[in-house]
Amino acid sequence: MLGKRVSRVLGYTALSIAIIASTGGFLAAPAAPAAPNALGQLVGHAGGHGAPPATLPQSTFVSGPPAWAKGPDDITHLALRGLDHGRDVIYTAYQNGVNPNGTPGSPGGPTYSTVVGYDRISGAIVRTLNVTGKVDGLSADRWMGTLIATVNEDDHSGLLLIDPATGGVATYTYSPDPAVSGNGGTDSIAVRAGVIYVAHSNPNDTTQATDYLVTLHRSTLVAQLTPVFFDDSSALNVLTHSTVSLALTDPDTNFIMPASSPRFAGELATIGQADGQIVFASHLGNHPLLHVLPVLDNRSGNIPPLDGMAVATCSAGTLYVVDAKANTLLALNTTGWPAGTVFVGEPSDNGNPLVGTLNLLTGNITPLGNHFVSPKGLLFIADYFGGCGLGGHDGDRTHGASHGEGARGRGERGSDRRSAD
Repeated sequence: MLGKRVSRVLGYTALSIAIIASTGGFLAAPAAPAAPNALGQLVGHAGGHGAPPATLPQSTFVSGPPAWAKGPDDITHLALRGLDHGRDVIYTAYQNGVNPNGTPGSPGGPTYSTVVGYDRISGAIVRTLNVTGKVDGLSADRWMGTLIATVNEDDHSGLLLIDPATGGVATYTYSPDPAVSGNGGTDSIAVRAGVIYVAHSNPNDTTQATDYLVTLHRSTLVAQLTPVFFDDSSALNVLTHSTVSLALTDPDTNFIMPASSPRFAGELATIGQADGQIVFASHLGNHPLLHVLPVLDNRSGNIPPLDGMAVATCSAGTLYVVDAKANTLLALNTTGWPAGTVFVGEPSDNGNPLVGTLNLLTGNITPLGNHFVSPKGLLFIADYFGGCGLGGHDGDRTHGASHGEGARGRGERGSDRRSAD
């Protein structure tokens, strides 16, 4: 996020966990929208960039947080046999004003975030957990049945495995510490085929890693970090077709592009929020292949501070939007919009809050006509009863994919799971 450089604190502190529970919530069913052209997703929504803004039918999924919580950020979902009768639960993390290095945002203020799970159908609260630190990345590991969270994106960063059914939390210490000279932490989480990637936020300089591969050592609670590529790596600019040095200053959201994406399918996408760029990485290993897409929104000369990404994996589904400053979670009905539609969000950092569709050929963002105060995390969930089939993927940033396709982030059981223990 653009405020990541406010705090610079040396050292690394241990995390402690408190757990509480609550109930409540609300869900309104949206109406069906008009369908755009079926093949418009590589170049934006129906009509393309510059067309009159489309407005998706919108309802309020969560009208407000628990009384003590505020500032929702990331979003994911997970269904567990031992929780809420096995129904799908949507989770968000309320940051409660905690500073990005984990210190209180105001004298005597909280030093914990509140992770809340809502029944996807009713919107009722089914699980509430307080975890120490500012939760920035939130994802779901469906094979293991846990949530994955990162805390403190500027400094004192760590990784948590959360069991929503029992309330148990395992706190992992990073090795090496992602901070350099007191600057650096982790933010968004992307999971593919059991392999976990985290975005390296607030880098000390452009020689730092952009994303890390995470290997979990469960016996020692150490999360080993291996750089995937770097902020000064070379990449092919897809607009100019020239090789450039990235010079990223603000890696933030990462996301596995699902198979439905019309371009860069299966690749790791990382948004440089203050840089107005999205980097797509393929052949992840010792020598990943990088492409960079500069992005533009509806304001001339503006650098879009993207802070959320989702791809429709079906022509029937729901786009969930975390509206951080409104303290709400919104549900947008995407029925009729083709699989492969790429949605991105801009918070109110530059006075132009929006959710729009991204043109993967030009980098142009076409805003939706819907109103938002400051959108953050995005999550697409396919409507399996709308013709997508039970074998589809959600393409959330688990991203979760609130944020990736086929998120199964176990980090265990074999070398392909990137876990040593």
